[in-house]
Amino acid sequence: MAVAKTTVEKIQELMHYPEQIRNIGTVAHIDHGKTTLSDNLIAGAGMMSEELAGEQRVLDYDPQEAARGITINAANISMIHHYNDKEFLINLIDTPGHIDFSGEVTRAMRAIDCAIVLVDAVEGIMPQTETVLRQSLKEGVKPVLFINKVDRLIKELQLPPEKMQERFIAIIGDVNRIIESLAPKQFKQSWQVNVQNGSVCFGSAKHKWALSIPMMKKKNISLKHIIDAYQGADDSWKQLGRTATLHEAVLDMVIQHGPNPKKAQEYRIPIIWKGELESETGKNLLTANPNSDMIFVVTKVIIDPQAGEVFTGRVFAGTLKKGQEVVLNTAKSNERIQQVTIYKGANRLLIDDAPPGNIVGVVGLKNAGSGETVSEKAVTPFESIKHLFDPVVTIAIEKIRRIYQSLSTFSKE
Repeated sequence: MAVAKTTVEKIQELMHYPEQIRNIGTVAHIDHGKTTLSDNLIAGAGMMSEELAGEQRVLDYDPQEAARGITINAANISMIHHYNDKEFLINLIDTPGHIDFSGEVTRAMRAIDCAIVLVDAVEGIMPQTETVLRQSLKEGVKPVLFINKVDRLIKELQLPPEKMQERFIAIIGDVNRIIESLAPKQFKQSWQVNVQNGSVCFGSAKHKWALSIPMMKKKNISLKHIIDAYQGADDSWKQLGRTATLHEAVLDMVIQHGPNPKKAQEYRIPIIWKGELESETGKNLLTANPNSDMIFVVTKVIIDPQAGEVFTGRVFAGTLKKGQEVVLNTAKSNERIQQVTIYKGANRLLIDDAPPGNIVGVVGLKNAGSGETVSEKAVTPFESIKHLFDPVVTIAIEKIRRIYQSLSTFSKE
């Protein structure tokens, strides 16, 4: 009898099939529901209890995040989703919404190809929503839309269906105006979010339900069913998470409309890398060639109590391997990869290697920082990841943050 594969084994197998990978992130204004949504997606993948989704805050594992109830760091997790009888690897990054941590959002954009833009149905587009959406579009990241907290429109504002639809249309229009303004020229129209094609979901992350047009057809559910459930005498709305499952609607949307990493690199590399596209390196990046020299870009540095500094980032070409000799192109140093890992929130799971299009963690890069281009041979570094501050100030802030994080981590040991 065949032995069932572990989650890690399944993930490592899917890592070699770029068409079945989606690198996604959540972006929004503070308190619009990003981390609650992320918890529900993780619960849907079987990685945490559904009852604790929205309360456990799996990706908010930093002590400051737990104390303040907000996301500060851009945390990530790898999970599997079934769609049309196929398994897909979803690499999810949950980003901060607070303006003070916009640098974390910018760095995360380098690793992902699709952004789930969350908008509170009551508050609509807020200043930071527009800021993070602009950041993602400038990095060539395709947006999809999730209109959250629809339960508030029904229970608090008691809007009739036609008024709810008017609000949805207004939010979609606002998002599309930003997309038309800032999306890469060739995508200003094709990246517009649209209810009819399923690139828009609406629902309640807190109550664990979501709908899109494809999901409504698939489950034979309408907005009227949702309104009736909330207005009924009993608590039938509590069952919406079983009939209109949030993770199914949102991840189906991501798979349908989010590009796979191989496809995305064809148009993203000219945006985020300023080297010669006709060179051997340029062609390897454009095609996400797994058989070329390895190129990995660091997007985040965290402190692990056991391993020390862990460098999270994306493999853009070649295959990242344990024991590999590499060049740090900005720091001008030669180092060796000690570990390659995938993430489950704060937990790191060891793997053997990582081909292009995957988001992983690396141990062993002593002199690296966020934005570092790591490769087997010296190459033109990726364009420095943009921050809100002067580069010199940003580097100083990054060093201070890492020292503080290290001290606060080890003080708990």
